[in-house]
Amino acid sequence: MENVLFEWGNRGNPTLVFLHGMGSTGLSFGELAQYLGDYHVVSFDLARNGGDNSLSEEEAYMPSRMAEEVEKVIKNLDKSEIYLVGHSWGAHIALYFAKTYPDHVKGVILLDGGYIQKTKSDSLKDEFVAIEAFDNSIRFPSWEAFIESEKSEMPRWSTEIEAASRAQVTEINGEIRLALPVSDAKAIVKGIYTEPTSDVLQQISCPVLLLRSTLPEDMEGFRQQQANHFLKNTPNAQVRPITNTTHNIYFDAPGEVARNIKEWIQNTSD
Repeated sequence: MENVLFEWGNRGNPTLVFLHGMGSTGLSFGELAQYLGDYHVVSFDLARNGGDNSLSEEEAYMPSRMAEEVEKVIKNLDKSEIYLVGHSWGAHIALYFAKTYPDHVKGVILLDGGYIQKTKSDSLKDEFVAIEAFDNSIRFPSWEAFIESEKSEMPRWSTEIEAASRAQVTEINGEIRLALPVSDAKAIVKGIYTEPTSDVLQQISCPVLLLRSTLPEDMEGFRQQQANHFLKNTPNAQVRPITNTTHNIYFDAPGEVARNIKEWIQNTSD
């Protein structure tokens, strides 16, 4: 798998490898990395990056298979131990990686991901319909129109957030559209259903920190229930809510997220 690494900080410092969410890219962690200057921060694009061409999309995007691809990247870093940080889908992959390669991971940090389990009442078919509808909704006549739309939906804005937003889309037939193909998005979601994190939580041997969102408020009861299940089933885990944050937790409060990461790493290293 050919990967372009995004790197921040000093290679001589402890390494944090970041895994992004579905539809995002490695560039999304640029602003958070500025708050983590005491570390060597690494990220890369998980999707649209090659992999084993003999595999179907559905096979390639299974969390267990994605963990294998991530291992190839981490192996090339030539680091004996790393901290793995995943957002959303990336958190799901991080847990599968920690289960499969326990000797490579000193700790796992989940950014609002990996803890909510799909239930039998959830419909994969409905998820696919929602994916198609969302993809069709992202159509902008110009880059300027796209950026203005992104700004209107964000509680805050920065040059790093703008770079992350631009990396998620591409120009197709004169329109600004999502870069991640619908077929890939469906394969990712099917992988999440097929290989839930509940299958591996009890097999995670390293310390785990979950930083979860608190917005929207009407989801808080459900999130708390899921977080309690996560704590019950994950050895050596902690959960910390970050107030006034949405699912894009590290965009909403990069300073607070970074503070919690640094504090937790220091406490688990003592």
